[in-house]
Amino acid sequence: MQPRNRTTNQLVTALAVMAVLVWTGLWGSHAAFASGDNPKANGILQSAPASTLVGSWTIGGVVYQATSSTEFEANEGPFVTGACVKVEYLDSTSPFTALKMQTEPASDCNGTSTPDASETPDGTGTPEASRTPDGTGTPESSRTPNGTGTPESSRTPNGTGTPESSRTPEASETPGGGEDVKGLVQSMPSPGLIGSWTIGGVAYETTSSTRFKQEDGPFVVGACVEVEYSSSSTPRTATEIKTQEQEECSRGGTGTPGATTTPGATGTPSGEAEARGRVDSFPTGLVGNWVVNGVTYSASSATEFKEDHGSFGQNACVKIHYSTTSTPFEIREIETEQDYRCSGGSNGGGGEGEDHENELYGVLQSFPDGFIGTWNVGGVTFEVDASTELNREHGQFEIGSTVKVHFSVDSNGVNHASEIETKYGREDEGHDDDGNGSVDGSEGHAYGVLENLPANKLGVWTISGVDYTVDSSTKLKENDGAFAVGGRVKIEYYLGANGERIAHEIETTSSTGDSSSADHFKVFGFVDQMPASSFVGQWVINNITFEADTSTKFKEEHGILGLGAYVAVEYSSQGGVNQIHEIETHVPPGAGSTDRVGEIESIGSVSAAGVSASATWSIGGITYSVTAATDLKELSGDFAVGATASVNSYAAADGTQVATQIRTINLVQRMLLPIVKK
Repeated sequence: MQPRNRTTNQLVTALAVMAVLVWTGLWGSHAAFASGDNPKANGILQSAPASTLVGSWTIGGVVYQATSSTEFEANEGPFVTGACVKVEYLDSTSPFTALKMQTEPASDCNGTSTPDASETPDGTGTPEASRTPDGTGTPESSRTPNGTGTPESSRTPNGTGTPESSRTPEASETPGGGEDVKGLVQSMPSPGLIGSWTIGGVAYETTSSTRFKQEDGPFVVGACVEVEYSSSSTPRTATEIKTQEQEECSRGGTGTPGATTTPGATGTPSGEAEARGRVDSFPTGLVGNWVVNGVTYSASSATEFKEDHGSFGQNACVKIHYSTTSTPFEIREIETEQDYRCSGGSNGGGGEGEDHENELYGVLQSFPDGFIGTWNVGGVTFEVDASTELNREHGQFEIGSTVKVHFSVDSNGVNHASEIETKYGREDEGHDDDGNGSVDGSEGHAYGVLENLPANKLGVWTISGVDYTVDSSTKLKENDGAFAVGGRVKIEYYLGANGERIAHEIETTSSTGDSSSADHFKVFGFVDQMPASSFVGQWVINNITFEADTSTKFKEEHGILGLGAYVAVEYSSQGGVNQIHEIETHVPPGAGSTDRVGEIESIGSVSAAGVSASATWSIGGITYSVTAATDLKELSGDFAVGATASVNSYAAADGTQVATQIRTINLVQRMLLPIVKK
């Protein structure tokens, strides 16, 4: 994250002026995306126009002229003196006409203000070999990543769902002299991202030097990705892999290295901008006037409506592509977005920006040597710098482990981590590696209806469309009547060596796990797989397959949705399909900030049906809120007043201690320590 240079207020003013011009409709339409085979150069920004972006720029000792058609991309921070900038330009004499300027990592300028010799404007103006850009590369004239509803000129670099320009692969366009192609991920490493990939039927190897960019959803099987690679042998070595919108892989590209892709339809017409905000009001039937963040837009029968992250509704977060030349602004496309993109995320409150913290509990997929740089956690990309707090209280950072990320979103849509803390190493194959009585990251519980059970009760039980294995170690408790087909049960389970769900305990109950409907069921577990570029599609939770559609509700109150997140899934099962009605994030069992041990003093309500999950418990003098998401595990005796229990919890916004996990234990020895007063 680059600090704003105090000596470049002129540039900041220029950006603001341009944003106002776009907002008021005074800014002219943009030219087509400058991705032709024009010369390019990298250099340090030394000077820029005083009150507008149009004018004379000095970059790497070379003078360029920016016009109203020049495209600006603040991908790696703002245009400030000292920033590394890449310029695509025309003309044979100085000043050269700038077609496109974009900020780049400082490393791309190699610590010098002199462009690479091969790219330094030399007065020849000789173009490189011609290529055909994909139509999706046509830029929007402005974009708004800050949730204010006010467009700005620079593009959001990642995590926004807006693809970079696509193009026909050619060696000269890829770092290191390689090529790039697009294709669907057919297989990938697990855990982590380093290893063997199959993309579009072609094998690739990734290494610690490979760059991973999750710009349009997480790396999952079925995701559309663009691969840059550097070798002609098989498997090819990938230098960069980045996710793309799904339609990028359905526009004629084959995914085969060396193949020529067919340019798609124009992605963004000229004179178009983008805004993100919350819906204040919208018309019945969707066609008509929408008010988003106080601004009126018009949708017609030609408008494209996408409910990729939940359905349209009042206060929903949306992204709008609209025309700046009409009054009111005419919507070409409007789509729902993850809630944190508009509100600062899982902790609520405020608008988007660095002052608003969000959370994610997810699986650590990759992180750089030395820790400073880009981290991939749970399918989301985060930037870590020297100010980020790296907390290793619960172990070292390891690929596949579960971590919690505190982050904010800057005005360019980049996620900046303020803190990353380890929580636990993910355990699988039924192994309790640390001996704490839990198979961390690979267990869960469910409330459902018993559909099938073996005659002797040992074997596979089917509960609300899901199979569970019962063996001699499973505790079977008939608290609310005998086990019978059609009866309600609660099951505690973990994943075995082959991904099967092994029952730790099954009990009869009258509880639905706080489902909104009596004919719905609940599963609590961890996200193994999620749709590639939206929330609509196939989800895999603890090796159970579910389907989400546009009517599904997505709730991210306790962290944003990502790979490795702990969720409650409310669903119904019909015709072999588990249809999700609601999916909600929760703090994972054992991942709360506080651990205590004490004697159980009260357990809310206890009846013949057993312990009530949604109740208030008192343990060791502390009052806890116990919810349907709380992991209740009887490891050493039953839950009863006088028993000893360990509790993991976190503090809710109102100060209430919410239990993520409660387990009965036996204290082998107690030690009384003297109090020393000074």
